[in-house]
Amino acid sequence: MSMSSRSFKRPCLVVLFAASSIGQSMPCAAQTASTVAPATTANDGGLAEIIVTAEKRTERLQDVAMSVTAATGQQLQTLGITNTSQLDKLVPGFSVDQTVYGTPVYLIRGIGFNDTSLGVSPAVTIYMDQIPLPFSPMSRGAILDLERVEVLKGPQGTLFGENSTGGAINYVTAKPTDTFQAGVDLTYGRFNEMDAEAFVSGPITSTVSARFAVRNEYQGDWQKGYTVDETNGQKQFHNARLLIDWKPSDIAKFEFMASGWTDHSETQQPQDIAYTPLASGPGARVVPYPVASFPAAPMDPRAAAWNPADNLSQDSSFYQFALRADINVTDTTTLTSLTSYEYYKQNIPLDLSGTTYPLARTADRGAIPSFSQELRLDGVFGDRVKWMVGGNYEHDRVDETLGFNPLITSGTNVGPFNFDSFLIDNDQTIKSKSGFGSLDFAITESLTAQSSARYTAQDRSFSGCTRDDGNGELAGAIGFLSTLLTGTPQTIPPGGCVTLTSTGQPLSIVTGQLNQNNVSWRESLNWKPDHDTLLYANVSKGYKSGSFPTEPSSLSIQFNPVPQESVLAYEVGFKLDRLSRMLELNGAAFYYDYTDKQLLGYLVVPPFGSLPSLVSIPKSKVEGAELSATLHLTPALTLSASGTYIETRVGENPPNPTGPYGNAANFVGQSFPYTPRWQGVLDSQYRVPISNSLYSFFGANLSARSATNGALLSGVTAVAAEESLLRIPSFTLLDLRAGIESDQGRWRVEIWGRNVTNRFYVTGATRNSDFTTRFTGMPATFGISLRYRFGQ
Repeated sequence: MSMSSRSFKRPCLVVLFAASSIGQSMPCAAQTASTVAPATTANDGGLAEIIVTAEKRTERLQDVAMSVTAATGQQLQTLGITNTSQLDKLVPGFSVDQTVYGTPVYLIRGIGFNDTSLGVSPAVTIYMDQIPLPFSPMSRGAILDLERVEVLKGPQGTLFGENSTGGAINYVTAKPTDTFQAGVDLTYGRFNEMDAEAFVSGPITSTVSARFAVRNEYQGDWQKGYTVDETNGQKQFHNARLLIDWKPSDIAKFEFMASGWTDHSETQQPQDIAYTPLASGPGARVVPYPVASFPAAPMDPRAAAWNPADNLSQDSSFYQFALRADINVTDTTTLTSLTSYEYYKQNIPLDLSGTTYPLARTADRGAIPSFSQELRLDGVFGDRVKWMVGGNYEHDRVDETLGFNPLITSGTNVGPFNFDSFLIDNDQTIKSKSGFGSLDFAITESLTAQSSARYTAQDRSFSGCTRDDGNGELAGAIGFLSTLLTGTPQTIPPGGCVTLTSTGQPLSIVTGQLNQNNVSWRESLNWKPDHDTLLYANVSKGYKSGSFPTEPSSLSIQFNPVPQESVLAYEVGFKLDRLSRMLELNGAAFYYDYTDKQLLGYLVVPPFGSLPSLVSIPKSKVEGAELSATLHLTPALTLSASGTYIETRVGENPPNPTGPYGNAANFVGQSFPYTPRWQGVLDSQYRVPISNSLYSFFGANLSARSATNGALLSGVTAVAAEESLLRIPSFTLLDLRAGIESDQGRWRVEIWGRNVTNRFYVTGATRNSDFTTRFTGMPATFGISLRYRFGQ
């Protein structure tokens, strides 16, 4: 293999089918890639043979021993996927949750995290051209001018690093071209949706080429008040990316990326399910509004309630600079450097109560600067050995302030002292160092063994506290509590920290340190009895780092971190091409054995009551299977189907397990929150010529999932009715599309409908403070999209 073909002309996964105007929903696999080549086209009328860069090496999709779903950028547009949270339309086993304060949570095969902290590390990590986006909110603008997206399932820690125990999502950008190209995509839809995306690409000099893309998303209000005449939900999102490639010689290549986005959209407001006060009896605070009689939200996705006086527009932004260098050290060895800097900031407001009363408004403000550097060498020894070694360093700083103003509930008092507002500070510095390596050895022509490992050491420091917001109310209340606990007069100044020691003494700040290390590894044996058959078996060990919580805390021990979680994962699978590549059939079965799994639970926090909190489950398991098929019935018709079955179980309780409504709980035997047992996707595409240069197409996408819960439940009969409110019912969504396009794909007009049956469905449910609320999915939307390409 020549150094140029191995390093700079690596074909990458492009999910395009012969005789299909868009990529279809399908299982495909690849890890991150640096260079994109066109997909091959089947000459026999079957499915195109797909080339991938699995584990950062070029190979056929059917030769890759892992389970992945992938899609082209055009397929994402056709399915209406504009951010990571919508990938469940495409990927069985993928689900998304939104924390009560607005942070997105991604789960694959039931594995994810759900915590209110901005700085908590995910279990599903996002990448952009191998550059990590280490915190989930950074991924909002990833879907812009893409070549493809790859969703890798199962632990990916050996080459992608820790915090990918559930999997990894890799976005591969469309690269600069050697000839002039440009394009524009326009969309108009319900709620006055107006999206515009454009790109221009081409050479600047004989060795430099560039690509610039920009996208604007606008949508009018889609939520409406059901008790007052108010609306909410306007979207204002702006996104841009610049790529510059420089090839000074045959042995060196440099890729520079600058990207950024701003989001001033109004945050979706939750629906009120029920008023469930934290406290009752003589010691409870009397709430000065008739919240108990406020009508619950109807089964209408647009219905919501919020304080009309609130400004619900967020102020979030992100920018990134990255540089990749590839240098051929020898004919068989390549040195790769990946350097990146990201900066994210947010100010996300939310009305927690789901009512029109000024009871519970939060604003989650924060900033994250992040730097990472990776160096690696990869190469081959003869025809039987492929190897890679490397190291990585990452430095993150998370500064978060979660504000409550007001928060008037049955629990916001200490004896005679009421308080209506407070702040929570959570500042973390995270330093991670790792070294990794992989080795592939061809035992025979059909049998290959793969081995990889990574050592990671992470130091995480914390400083923060719950503090008075300057009006002295909470300082006075907790000062009174401290006096009772210590037996001596205690005072806390306005604006000061109100978190106490275990003996009741006031603290000026709470600090902590969490230093942990681990070794993740993966062993695989792959058998290819023929060109179109792969059987594989994998065993892997993965880790997700621990973190410090962001929650109201009157005692310093409530800021104690949760430790890192670990998983031992087993997977067997197959990949088959049959009927002259007209049928592609892939399947896998998996079993995960978890230690210290991080799940959403609850913690009793005096005087605030039972609040959402990250809990560490000592023992738990995940087992399941997935199957996908793509059938090219005729040159005009392609069908695909995929489904996932997941069984999750808590095996051992954490210390002092607590249910959502403050009761002592038993979690043993329960399923993980936000983990549907069944998920499936069906997609069809029919494309026929209507003239020598014009084609029409028709398509449908059906996605479904079974019911799940929004939290671990206590199982106590006394609160069974309340806990049933946290049930997330099953649902099925139908999307339709139709249009015409030129035979070469230069232009395209499409009409589309999403959730065309206007199905009411719930995406999340939670109990926070006195309020049990839910988030709903979008109602039926419909519109038209136009696409035009220049220079093709």
